[in-house]
Amino acid sequence: MRILLITQWFDPEPTFKGLLFARELQRLGHEVEVLTGFPNYPGGQVYPGYRIRPWQREVVDGVAVLRVPLYPSHDGSGVKRAANYLSYAASASIGSLLLRRPDVAYVYHPPATAALPGMVLHALKGVPFVYDIQDLWPDTLAATGMMENAAVLRGVGGFMDVVHRRAARIAVLSPGFREKLIERGVPEHKVSVIPNWTNEDKTDLTPPPPERAHELGFADKFNVVFAGNMGWAQALDTVLDAAEKLRDEAARFVMIGGGVEEERLRESTRERGLTNVDFLPRRPPSEIGEILALADALLIHLKDDPLFAITIPGKTQANLRAGKPLLMGVRGDAAALVQEAGAGLTFPPQDAAALAAVVRELMALSPEDRRRMGERGARYYEEHLALRVGAARFAELLAAAARGGSAYNPVKRLVDVAVSALALAALGLPMLALATLVRSRLGSPVIFQQVRPGRYGDAFRMYKFRTMTDERGPDGELLPDARRLTPFGAWMRSTSLDELPGLLNVLKGDMSLVGPRPLLMRYTPYFTARERQRLDVRPGITGWAQVNGRNMASWDDRLGMDVWYVQNMSLGLDQKILWMTVQKVLGRSGVVVDAESIMQNLDDERRNKLAHG
Repeated sequence: MRILLITQWFDPEPTFKGLLFARELQRLGHEVEVLTGFPNYPGGQVYPGYRIRPWQREVVDGVAVLRVPLYPSHDGSGVKRAANYLSYAASASIGSLLLRRPDVAYVYHPPATAALPGMVLHALKGVPFVYDIQDLWPDTLAATGMMENAAVLRGVGGFMDVVHRRAARIAVLSPGFREKLIERGVPEHKVSVIPNWTNEDKTDLTPPPPERAHELGFADKFNVVFAGNMGWAQALDTVLDAAEKLRDEAARFVMIGGGVEEERLRESTRERGLTNVDFLPRRPPSEIGEILALADALLIHLKDDPLFAITIPGKTQANLRAGKPLLMGVRGDAAALVQEAGAGLTFPPQDAAALAAVVRELMALSPEDRRRMGERGARYYEEHLALRVGAARFAELLAAAARGGSAYNPVKRLVDVAVSALALAALGLPMLALATLVRSRLGSPVIFQQVRPGRYGDAFRMYKFRTMTDERGPDGELLPDARRLTPFGAWMRSTSLDELPGLLNVLKGDMSLVGPRPLLMRYTPYFTARERQRLDVRPGITGWAQVNGRNMASWDDRLGMDVWYVQNMSLGLDQKILWMTVQKVLGRSGVVVDAESIMQNLDDERRNKLAHG
């Protein structure tokens, strides 16, 4: 499988899914190429040895990389941050077209704008993409204070809805993220939880010699280490407040890293005269190992925001792997992970008294108990979160997404737009006359709308001419279809004239002229894994199953023919199906105006099969 990684940040920048991920995919037998920007994160300055130019090709440790220009910045300015994100999205969109067509693309989010080159590649080359969400936009933008304008946040939310629909598959880092996306209408089967791993090859966890512990001030103290970004989201005033409460005890907080809050926290520590809080300068991952090895406990903390209850901070995996007890001040999924692993203690975020209490509780344990706690965390990491585990799951997800990709897709879409536009123009007046007839015979509304699963299972409203009345029984419920289907409605169905409004769905991009027919939403959970492939392409007004048995075929045969179409889709096959459809319609062949009268609904049939073995 040929995979293109689209990520704004890549080595030598610090990133979760960088060179390590690319090399692991190569080890699994895939060909990997990377589309990224010129390195400038996190300082906002282009790294030594690089300069901004139209493009740069290089090979990093055996991985081919194409770098494209961007506006380097990473300070607190929202305007500059936007320029940084948008400049990469624009140049990467152009760059993606210069590369050899991959089978599938992987898009790393954040920023969300990195999805743009993925969508361009999808539209113009028919390449499906997997979207890996590390934080939820616009929720994160609002929660961290990066963006406060309500109109802009709504616009970002609308853009995210488009990205979610375009993505063939979505990966998230926590169960809470998955639930949030499902609440927003993303189909369940489209979202997979794949936890992050840590930079396993960059962190040496070998304990340093005792003199090094003295040199760093770790000797004869109980050292609680916070390593990472010191920003608004971390709410680290809580640590200083806890230090106040532990002022006369053996505990010492070690803060290592950097961020927009670092200087203010340092100043606050000085003003409050806290001698049990020390700040160490930021270190690269390759040099952080000795600090983690010397720690007695590792602290993770985020402010008390509902958004953070569904996230798992990136440093969690590194801290678990370090084999030290964790103090987790994050609600929800992160706390649940630490409890499941038995790897430490949890406390409510922004509760200094609770933080001081868990520090005292940990200090009260024997060194052997603390050692076992740390070992449980390291074992949990190796079994559930390690690079080999996560990369293998991503490879499966990328392979599933690649099944719906075809260089024919852009051509098929052009044909759909051209034919549906011409047909609507030519049939406009006849359709208007038919609509008038429908209104006089069956009432209004003239157009019947029903939510159906589209490509990748995303819901859309399918349009048809009305063919039944709204006649109801004494109990107020609609009468059975057979009672409400009038002779006029039956004639509409037998001639397929009721399908003409579907041309609007084709023009909009909900459907194609040819593809698997969109079935009812409630049928989707009853598809087998193989049958689910019918959702990898746009549904069609007509399809291979419709010209080979229509409603006379069994469900197993119809769904099997849909899958065969997806696997053999081509311009020639579509032309053949369209011609066969014309012959079937004119000959009234295989017409069943009330399908439910001759066969069970799919969900009923599959449930009966399960019930009777």
